[in-house]
Amino acid sequence: MSDALAQATALRNAFDQIEEAYEFILADAAQGRKQETEEGGGESQIRQYVKRFLSALGEVQKALSDGLGGADGAKFCERFQADIETVCSILSLPIGRPSISSDMIDNTNGLITMRALLTDILFVDTAILPHR
Repeated sequence: MSDALAQATALRNAFDQIEEAYEFILADAAQGRKQETEEGGGESQIRQYVKRFLSALGEVQKALSDGLGGADGAKFCERFQADIETVCSILSLPIGRPSISSDMIDNTNGLITMRALLTDILFVDTAILPHR
């Protein structure tokens, strides 16, 4: 497997993890919970999915450090990295709380930076990475 193909595969795997986590987070936020529900004495699902989202963003950062889109894509990648860093800091806030409410997650989703990151991901997948 070529380096470019390996990078594309790694990014798309991380994008799939982000999409799965994001969909769960949105569905959970729609429940209107005032506090998270722990599963069998362990971490709640919402906390697990927020952590998965963060982990997948870390994987995207690793893949981006190898360069993406060549010299032409450098400016975009700087912006993409900045969006990732901002979303990581945003998602770290609920993780640091004793309980994650639906309002917390719903408001996180409403932030422009979150929407920018998701649009960045779609752009990279369709315009920068090799076709599937």
